[in-house]
Amino acid sequence: MHIQQEGWARLIHGRLELVCNPDRSIAMGVMVGDAATGQASLFPKNARRRGPATDRVTRANAGESVPHVQTALFAADAGPEGVALSEEEAYALKTWFLLSCRTKIGDTVRIDCELSQPKKFEDGFVAKWGRRIPLPALVMDGIEHMHDDGPGEIDIPVDFR
Repeated sequence: MHIQQEGWARLIHGRLELVCNPDRSIAMGVMVGDAATGQASLFPKNARRRGPATDRVTRANAGESVPHVQTALFAADAGPEGVALSEEEAYALKTWFLLSCRTKIGDTVRIDCELSQPKKFEDGFVAKWGRRIPLPALVMDGIEHMHDDGPGEIDIPVDFR
C-alpha cells in the first residue's frame, strides 16, 4: 500500500528486504519476534537468528561506524519498483522492523505486533531496541486449516485404457 499510494520503494540487501519512504530517510522490514513482542514491559527478541545485513542496519540506527562493504548496502536489482542507495544514503537510513508473534490457543489465534528500531545486535539477535511502538493485538477465531478437505473423502474417477 505504501509503495502503490505513497511513493515508498523496495530495497534489498542479501536476505534483508525492506521498503523505504520517498525521501529515503526511513526503512521498514519484518521480523518474527518471541512471546515478549508487543508487551511494553518486556524485552522482545527476534525468534530466528539474523545475518550481517541486520547487523549493518542496526549499527547505522545506533550511529556507529559501519564497516565498509565492497558493494552498496542495498542492491540495485530490487525490481522495477526498487531503488539503489549510495553508501552514504544507506547508512543515514533509520530502519524499523514490524515484529510479530503468533500464538494459537485452541481455535483462537492471537498476533502481537510492534514497530521497533534495533540499536544493538549480538550473535544474530537484537540485544537492545531503541524506540518501540506496541500495536494492538489481533485476535482471530474460527481459523480454517488449509489442509482440511472437509468431512467426506475425495473420489476422482479415472478411466483406464
